[in-house]
Amino acid sequence: MRYPRLILRNLRRNAYFLMFLNGFLLSSLIYFKTQSSYEDGLFASIKASVNESLDSNDNADSIVVKAMNTCYHLMSPRLNTFAGMSSAELGLQAGIFRSAAVDLMTTDGACGSYSMVLARVLETYHYPVRIGQMENNGKYGVHMIVEVNTGTTWKVLDPTYNLYFTRPDGRLASFQDVEQDWNYYAHQVPPGYDPHYRYEGVRYTNWSKIPVIMPGIKKLSTLVFGAEETNSFSMRTHFLNTFKIWFNILLILEIGLALYTFKQMTRNSKWQPFRYFNLDLSTEPNPLNSASAHEPGKQDPARQRT
Repeated sequence: MRYPRLILRNLRRNAYFLMFLNGFLLSSLIYFKTQSSYEDGLFASIKASVNESLDSNDNADSIVVKAMNTCYHLMSPRLNTFAGMSSAELGLQAGIFRSAAVDLMTTDGACGSYSMVLARVLETYHYPVRIGQMENNGKYGVHMIVEVNTGTTWKVLDPTYNLYFTRPDGRLASFQDVEQDWNYYAHQVPPGYDPHYRYEGVRYTNWSKIPVIMPGIKKLSTLVFGAEETNSFSMRTHFLNTFKIWFNILLILEIGLALYTFKQMTRNSKWQPFRYFNLDLSTEPNPLNSASAHEPGKQDPARQRT
């Protein structure tokens, strides 16, 4: 362990290595910012396409339905093309850097891809959204849906089937509406709908995905925000644009590294960044600025000896 520590100690004081790290982080920031802006442009274009289909009779509910319809017809033709492809075949952008743009282009995640894309589009309208994992026979994650709040209540949308439910009063139904009266709403599903998706229950975050850590976060959140807020929190919707998340993380790291690099270099006496500005930063006293030079009747000791 001695030699690795010695190497790390020397590296963190090596100006060339620090400059290399700064350059690597800066280039990564440019890459992630470019990708994030590109993705924002994609979904802004989808929003513009949805807006072209709107008229004066449309309200918030009809807007989200038309947004779902647009996403469905964009993505469904690609499902057969990319079905069965693994993340390794699609590259890093479909793995650790996966964002909603990959789902838009490939639909390789089936219901997950449809939900991610629709949620991303609805966010451009500044509607609160959450992605839910449907329950079937006590097992969650069998199907994914999107819920959007266009006013005072949440409405459920199933972008995989381009499906929304209408209440007897004509308004969009919530997940709870469908769950409580499935026999009524089952008549609204399209042909080919999987009969296992009966809206038995839903969860918005898998709090057991990472043992110890996720349950601990849930307990803390329950204490701070309450059980209802915690159970309705959709973590997935905060990772729709992973490029933006990576950009923010690396930006924080780069700021810290830049400050550390500057501190290390200013400690090095051989590196004098202020010499080009004719600034004297030495700690030796300047005789011209001494007290004796300004007090009347006193001469400099060197002059008295002469």
